[in-house]
Amino acid sequence: MTPRGYPLLLTGIGTWFGFWGAHMVVFQWLLVEYLGASPERVGTAQMAITLPSLLFLLVGGAAADRIDPRRMMVVIHLGTAALVAGLTLWLALAEIRFAGIIPYAIAIGTLQAFGFPARDTLLSEVVRGSMSRAVAGATLAQHASQVAGSLLAGATSLLGPVPVLGGLVLMVSAGAPPLARLPRRERAAHRDPLSLAELRAGVLEVLGSKTLFPVLLLAIATGVLYVGPYLVVLPLLVRDVYHGGAAEMAILNAMFPLGSVLGGLVIVWRGGLRRTGRALVLGQLCASVCIAAIALDPPFTGAAAAVLGWGLSGALFINAGRTLFQSHASEAHRARVLSVYNLGVMGGAPIGSLAAGLVATPLGLHETLALVAALALAITLAVSATTSLLYEKETEVG
Repeated sequence: MTPRGYPLLLTGIGTWFGFWGAHMVVFQWLLVEYLGASPERVGTAQMAITLPSLLFLLVGGAAADRIDPRRMMVVIHLGTAALVAGLTLWLALAEIRFAGIIPYAIAIGTLQAFGFPARDTLLSEVVRGSMSRAVAGATLAQHASQVAGSLLAGATSLLGPVPVLGGLVLMVSAGAPPLARLPRRERAAHRDPLSLAELRAGVLEVLGSKTLFPVLLLAIATGVLYVGPYLVVLPLLVRDVYHGGAAEMAILNAMFPLGSVLGGLVIVWRGGLRRTGRALVLGQLCASVCIAAIALDPPFTGAAAAVLGWGLSGALFINAGRTLFQSHASEAHRARVLSVYNLGVMGGAPIGSLAAGLVATPLGLHETLALVAALALAITLAVSATTSLLYEKETEVG
């Protein structure tokens, strides 16, 4: 790893995901408590914030291959700060409506969609040697800052959303200066217009890879089956089952990244993941068991413990999946290939969010989670049995 670039990138990652962890809690609180939204409306709003990933991740990946991703990330941080400042001002001066939440969600989700591939390709450009260890370090920074942000946002019920959102403007803005100091990309930027062939190149590379294609299948399953319920069902459980508020939402939101931090520490201590394919499958299987445990209607402390276990499982899946994509992607298409992985996870999220919101009312919150766990288990077993995923390992980057 370069001595200068990697710490600067970790600083940018920390400010972004600290912001995003807090923003998730405040956004859920606005929907569930401030607006008293129904499950269908919660699902619709969470779909709006994740839908741009389905539309723009491939474009963002192609853009990060063509222009300096360092510049992209600076613009994304400052643009996000401007959006949140606008929402803060709106809340301070007027009563917000559900219809007004949707354009805001789409706008901030669009910036997030362009950020994923740019951030991932920056990691590839500042790292030499073991990619799994570098990914584990970046994931550790991501989830540790997410824990801190989630817990800080627990004060929303006490302080109100305006001062909390004002703090988030400062937090996400603080990521721009260290990212601006990253080394410039050496290869020249493209001047010709973006073509459809460039967007297809990353997709075709993944579809033609016996290593990356099964990882993509599980990434899509994660987006549809895990991200949607996490964003929709958990805050509804807090309101309707545990009768809590922002503090309880913050605790549940913090448990997943906290589990990922603990898992990441173990991975870093062990020097990375050696059998990345097996780690990926094990992570998915354990996650389905944890979701099934929440479906059994435990007390709040039991649900928090299950989400913590879900986060530990997620550490395996996230680190293994990102490592395989980072180490097996071609250098010329790396950002586009990485955007396909993120598209699998985040592109599936709006489908899962909307479905969870629509299913939760007629089926029930716990029954929805039981269905998710069963489907995830079946898909993971099918993919691992029909592909060579269990035998895949990382390759050195350098």
